[in-house]
Amino acid sequence: MTVLKNICMLLGSTNSRQQNGNEEALIIQLMTQKRYAEAYILLKNESPGEPSTQYNLALCHYSAGNYQEALICLDNALRALSPGNYPGKAPADQFYHVIRQMQNQTNDHLEGITKKYVTLFRDLVLDHVIRLQTDCWLKSGNFPKVVETAKPLERKNYKNITEALQLATK
Repeated sequence: MTVLKNICMLLGSTNSRQQNGNEEALIIQLMTQKRYAEAYILLKNESPGEPSTQYNLALCHYSAGNYQEALICLDNALRALSPGNYPGKAPADQFYHVIRQMQNQTNDHLEGITKKYVTLFRDLVLDHVIRLQTDCWLKSGNFPKVVETAKPLERKNYKNITEALQLATK
């Protein structure tokens, strides 16, 4: 019996759609708890063509210091993100901009993402990928790649991007 089936049985789910949702929720919970080894086991059973799977695998590799593997997963996530119409366009009201700027000062890109998040907020997922790529290049000491990767997001004032560019251009 697969790990997925065992976990779904523990969760008391028999519906495959519910199983997938429960497993995805468990993966996010494990990642939030910094239990990347367990999340990794579950992620290896997920569809490799899903951007969320690749992004979350990248986070697992990043947490273990496997920056090259994380970068490979991030490239896979970018390839898996299909162009198209996504409903997650930012509203133009002032409150959204205030909380967005506050959130840009956090490391929210180091949190796991779901398929639904990818569907609703594709542009933010793209930013998350670039932010995590920047972190990987910085940890690897490849400052020219830090600058090349981070520069397109500089105007968005993400804390990690600003800090990485400062370190890379000293």
